[in-house]
Amino acid sequence: MRRRSNFFPGLIGAVLFFSVVAGKALGQEVRLKDLTQIRGVRTNQIYGLGLVVGLSGSGDSKKSLATNRAAANMLSRLGMQMKEDEIVPGTMAVVMVTADLPPFSRNGSKINVKVSTVGDAKSLAGGNLMVAPLRAADSQIYAVAQGGIVIGKATGTGVQVQTVAMIPDGGVVERETSTDFARGSSLVLVLKEPDFTTSQRICDAINSHFRGFYAEAGDLSAIKLKIPPAYDGKIVEFVSELESLKVVADRPSVVVLNERTGTVVMGGDVLVSPVSISHGDLAIQVGGGNSKDPGVRQGIVEMPGTTVASLIKSLNAMGVKPEDLVSILQSLKVAGALKADLRVM
Repeated sequence: MRRRSNFFPGLIGAVLFFSVVAGKALGQEVRLKDLTQIRGVRTNQIYGLGLVVGLSGSGDSKKSLATNRAAANMLSRLGMQMKEDEIVPGTMAVVMVTADLPPFSRNGSKINVKVSTVGDAKSLAGGNLMVAPLRAADSQIYAVAQGGIVIGKATGTGVQVQTVAMIPDGGVVERETSTDFARGSSLVLVLKEPDFTTSQRICDAINSHFRGFYAEAGDLSAIKLKIPPAYDGKIVEFVSELESLKVVADRPSVVVLNERTGTVVMGGDVLVSPVSISHGDLAIQVGGGNSKDPGVRQGIVEMPGTTVASLIKSLNAMGVKPEDLVSILQSLKVAGALKADLRVM
């Protein structure tokens, strides 16, 4: 059998590196803080319309009736009577203002704000956002936003978007949010990545640590938890101790392919059933061999390993192209030899 002349050691080597790292990560203990979240403890999206002023000819044109009307209304509230057609075009822009309201936000807390153009403004650079009320889904005002527009500088040949910008600490919380996450003497943990095995392991870890039957898995994503009597009235202390517990998270075997770049990311212990592969001038026998090392027999390369990591290591040594590697893995999945979910980006 002939070896391929085109060799991409850097790319396929990187593939093998990620597979080995991912394989080791499968057995690592992870904090409950990184695996779960408490039901009810969540952010809320708030939004509103605002007016950016101080633009140097890059704002909305005179065709934007919404901008002219908003500017005229603002000036009227300030005591200056002005008609819509008297507004100087290009100096202002109507924007959509959005922000995330963190849980347990207190009056006076500052939050980051994002502004996006609504009209035909070309750039928000150098502008200043006038006071804009931000509402939640219940139509109540929870924060107000105001401040100077910050637009990052484009690097290299990257395209710089100047119609979307951030205002760091540009929002001030006006209405406090209340979160009733501990109802009575119980709360619910929600897994960020639902899994039956991980859910049961979390229950076992909690019951073992607090020495009682306090956790019960309702399904693969939710764990019902009773607060131990020793932590009555000390919910913050209980949650803090709960988040520090560690559990080995169980994850399904997944192989991710990026056909555009030839990148493959997988767990190192993803299995491959014994199978014969014929791809171009390649003839490979995976598994079923008696020798411990790859060898050549009647034009067929024998690979005793039965994991994707060992397969890629052998293909790397043979100089297989990244696009050929992607085709081989896809064929293995169709044949039922690849024991993992195959996801193509």
